[in-house]
Amino acid sequence: MGIGIRKSFFKIYSVLKVTEFGVRKYLFGFETANQMVSRFDKITLVKVLKKYGATIGDGCDIECGLTFHNCFDYIGLKVGANVHIGKNCFFDLADEVRIESNVVVSMNTSFITHINMKKSQLEKIFKPKTEKLIIGKNTYVGANCCLLMGVELGENCFVAAGSVVTKSFNSDSFIAGVPAVLKRMITK
Repeated sequence: MGIGIRKSFFKIYSVLKVTEFGVRKYLFGFETANQMVSRFDKITLVKVLKKYGATIGDGCDIECGLTFHNCFDYIGLKVGANVHIGKNCFFDLADEVRIESNVVVSMNTSFITHINMKKSQLEKIFKPKTEKLIIGKNTYVGANCCLLMGVELGENCFVAAGSVVTKSFNSDSFIAGVPAVLKRMITK
């Protein structure tokens, strides 16, 4: 009986938080409402992401503490089925972030989809741009990684913890380092 009451409580709590997000969005704008997302529990987080445009497949485990930046909704987030996203990941949604099915993204990973140096003289050399990020099926991304705009990882890749991925890699690549380089091909 205690478990049933707990489930009912969390369902009601989740509905209230989703409603609170909508009210904040309506009254104060999306950016203010978006600040709430990092404090949502896993169930509420997925509900809000889906309600405001994200595509999330079945069987996903998305941890709390996520941060979303450069967005007016979550339409740029595409997550396949059976994906795990660890705690405290950062998503720059200036362009699309696509994570295909059966992927593990470990904690504290950042997805950066744009560059803009509008406050710096370097803007004359490095023009603002955005590019999508794609993580192929069955890929593992270790903790504390940073994936930069335009990166496309093929299927079955392994990204070692702490790597900074600045370019694309083919399927079955084991990559590591700052910047990440191909260490070897994964054989099955």
